[in-house]
Amino acid sequence: MRALGLVVALVLLAYPLLVYFGGRWLEPKWLGLAIVSLYLLRLLLVARALWQRVAVLGVLLALVAALWWRNDEVLLKLLPALINAAMAVYFAYTLYHPPTLPARLAILEHGSPLPAPVQSYTTWVTRLWVGFFLLNGSIAAWTALWGSREVWALYNGLIAYGIMGVLFAAEFGYRQCIFRKKHGL
Repeated sequence: MRALGLVVALVLLAYPLLVYFGGRWLEPKWLGLAIVSLYLLRLLLVARALWQRVAVLGVLLALVAALWWRNDEVLLKLLPALINAAMAVYFAYTLYHPPTLPARLAILEHGSPLPAPVQSYTTWVTRLWVGFFLLNGSIAAWTALWGSREVWALYNGLIAYGIMGVLFAAEFGYRQCIFRKKHGL
């Protein structure tokens, strides 16, 4: 079961390539149906909470209906922007309904309660990720609406992942090398 989940996750990471190459041979509604089916499989394999399953299922069904009705590739290309928007909303939600997502991860590693500097840091990191998801989602939406298929695939299939990786590595490096030394964690 874990292997299947990993395979599905890797295929979904290649989403921009699927749209780029698949869009040459399949109508958007058929390509979208195949991709949404993969997301449904991923949902069944990963989501534990009922509210997560219901929320994601509702979004996926709305996407399939819109794709089937419009049969427009732009709807497929907007999915990365929608995912970024959902991530920004979720991270922002945790700012107002703590603990933040980074704080939850810190609690798993260090236990609760978190020292004040760690709590402050996790709040800062959460704001950083909200800003990243808003900016990245805006660029993804721009490429979907006004960019060529090539520009969209390049940004959403390579550049966005690269920027996200650099941001994650920089934050992780800062946390490991500087923050821990400064705060004794």
